[in-house]
Amino acid sequence: MRNVRPVDCVPERLDAVAAADAIAPAIVARAAAVDAAAVYPALDIAALAEVGLLAAPFAGFTSTADLCAVLRSIGAASLTVGRLYEGHVNAVILARHYGGAAATALLANEAAGGRPSGVWNAERPPGLTARRGDGGWIVDGGKVHCSGAGSIRRAVITAHPGGDRGPLMLLPDLTGTGVAVDLSVWRASGMRGTATGTVTFAGVFVPDAATIGAPGDYYRSPLFSGGAWRVLAVQLGGLDRIMKLHAERLRATGRDGDPVIRARFARAAAGHEGARLLVVEAARRVDGDPAAIDAYVDLARGGFEELALGCIEATRRNIGLSAFIAPDPLDRVCRDLETYLRQPFLDASRDHAAGWLVTHGGRFA
Repeated sequence: MRNVRPVDCVPERLDAVAAADAIAPAIVARAAAVDAAAVYPALDIAALAEVGLLAAPFAGFTSTADLCAVLRSIGAASLTVGRLYEGHVNAVILARHYGGAAATALLANEAAGGRPSGVWNAERPPGLTARRGDGGWIVDGGKVHCSGAGSIRRAVITAHPGGDRGPLMLLPDLTGTGVAVDLSVWRASGMRGTATGTVTFAGVFVPDAATIGAPGDYYRSPLFSGGAWRVLAVQLGGLDRIMKLHAERLRATGRDGDPVIRARFARAAAGHEGARLLVVEAARRVDGDPAAIDAYVDLARGGFEELALGCIEATRRNIGLSAFIAPDPLDRVCRDLETYLRQPFLDASRDHAAGWLVTHGGRFA
């Protein structure tokens, strides 16, 4: 029997950048409804799966620059979708790097079913504990700020096995007994569609096959601190969208000739370009010395936040009250980015970067 589809029509490797760009307009079109209803963007996640982007991290992207472009494109379409996709990419990277074939297969099966994964590390005392059981671990406690809660079936969670060994990464079946999800706690002004909530575990068994690495691996360099460049790439996409909307609004209202408005726009554009350079350089450096990677990304995180907030401030002053009122898209994207920028331990990251730079002549090679 002859194959009716020519073999040369089947690409050997997904063009992930083109795939992200192709689905971006539809994601943009749905973003307002997702925000208004504060619901998980199921159609957008389905689109990611359909074009092969949920599967892409398992094969690895063609280059770090391509991954950066994909995250930026999705973030520009929707920071909500970008947040969820970056969490999926992070989970796959951790599983592939530390977990081996069994853990990676669990996530690959989820992706094949059209479901992303995620990484849930945030917690409040006493956090999540793990005690040894027969052929696995039994976990009790809770996690907070879990994006995709109630929709994700396999997330990388960190649990404390006791002693000073550091947290252990596990992949529990979140549809099993003993798992409870509460989405009512997420009352943030932005990122409303991320399905972020609190997840509690009561005697949940996780077999050894669903264990990733050894205790303490989660915080090892450079995947932990250095990997935060991917979050910046998504956020840069949001900043791209703000600048585009800002420029369009000035032209549409005829205010693009006002010198005061133009001066503010120039400040916003300079901040945007500075933020872009930080992200591109952070992505470029990921294959270098782990300590230097961590230091650069830590510095980039603090610098990016300051530049992005300055850009948002200039945009809102130029556009005026409408940039604060839904359903104006500027209101939504600014709210989303302001919320997403609130990453943990930013002051500690700046301090770490400063300490590294002091011992290396105040500059990166």
